[in-house]
Amino acid sequence: MRGIKQTIISVVLLVLCMFLFACAKTIGRQGDVSILSPDSREHIQTELTMADYLAFSEKVTNKMLVSPLVNGWGNKKPKLIVGDLVNNTDNENIRMSDLHDRIQETIFNSGLVRIVDKSATSFDYIIKTELTSTRQYGKDGQELAYFTMQIKMFKLDGELVGQWSDDLPLGKAKRRLF
Repeated sequence: MRGIKQTIISVVLLVLCMFLFACAKTIGRQGDVSILSPDSREHIQTELTMADYLAFSEKVTNKMLVSPLVNGWGNKKPKLIVGDLVNNTDNENIRMSDLHDRIQETIFNSGLVRIVDKSATSFDYIIKTELTSTRQYGKDGQELAYFTMQIKMFKLDGELVGQWSDDLPLGKAKRRLF
């Protein structure tokens, strides 16, 4: 009888230990939540974060700033208006004013131009920016989203003198269930 009691107690303790170990592992991990680096561009869905939009707008702006057109200005610092951004994406909630501010900040900090307000009557160039998106859906739930940002520079008389753009594709594979 004594041997059976010890076996039962050992089995109960083993099961209890396994249960406690499993609970501790789940509680400590908080499910499948992870902390990502702020520089990370990992996505769960085909949606961009505000950090992505800001980095994207800065990238396209820097393309403009290193272009032959802008480099051709030499020591001249023309007056530039940063026009309103147009949101032609399927996401109406993008804070376009934040993107406008990032573009303006990047240009201003370059020291290559003088930024003037939209109400200015004397300027050399105006830039207009547009953000667009398209989505494609494949079989089995695959999704591909393309985001495009385009900056166009115009002279005072309306002549287009420069255009810069970039694409940012995001893909979402078929959803797997276990």
